[in-house]
Amino acid sequence: MNYLLVDIRENNILALRHFLLEGPEAWVPLKYELQKDDETAAGYVSLLLGAFSVAVRRKFSPVCALADIAGFVAELRVKAEEDTVPLDLVLTEDAIRRAVGARPLMQDSESDDDLTTVLNTKVYVLLHLVAEAGFTRADLEEFVEDVAAYTRDWLAAQRPTPPAYLLSDKPDEARMADRP
Repeated sequence: MNYLLVDIRENNILALRHFLLEGPEAWVPLKYELQKDDETAAGYVSLLLGAFSVAVRRKFSPVCALADIAGFVAELRVKAEEDTVPLDLVLTEDAIRRAVGARPLMQDSESDDDLTTVLNTKVYVLLHLVAEAGFTRADLEEFVEDVAAYTRDWLAAQRPTPPAYLLSDKPDEARMADRP
């Protein structure tokens, strides 16, 4: 993925807002826009994954007890059964742990889950947390702004750092700084 080409635009933010208010059905009309190219799809998906991370971090602090996460996942499993949604408990707990920086349950190499399963799990958790939060319109706007900022920061961290000579106002001096 070329993260230099991925950007969070106003249409991405608007789509996230609709998604959080109306659920996944809100994105059905955007199907062709979402699939236009990898970078466009990555903008939408990155924002959705950013929303998952922000929502989880609002629910659980980085120093929360792992038992609190396990308890939440157990409650979520009951809700998922009521909704007839298949929910992998280990994957769900692992995703939440990773979002708060806790020790993961699985090594990356141990996860056989495809990206669709992981995304569906995170979306289910996200929508549950948003419903649980009971956002007012102002709360939702603040949440979406926080998600956009978080996701932009995450995308910036994925981009390669340009060489020093591209960052300097004095190209000749900066170019020499990279040499031994």
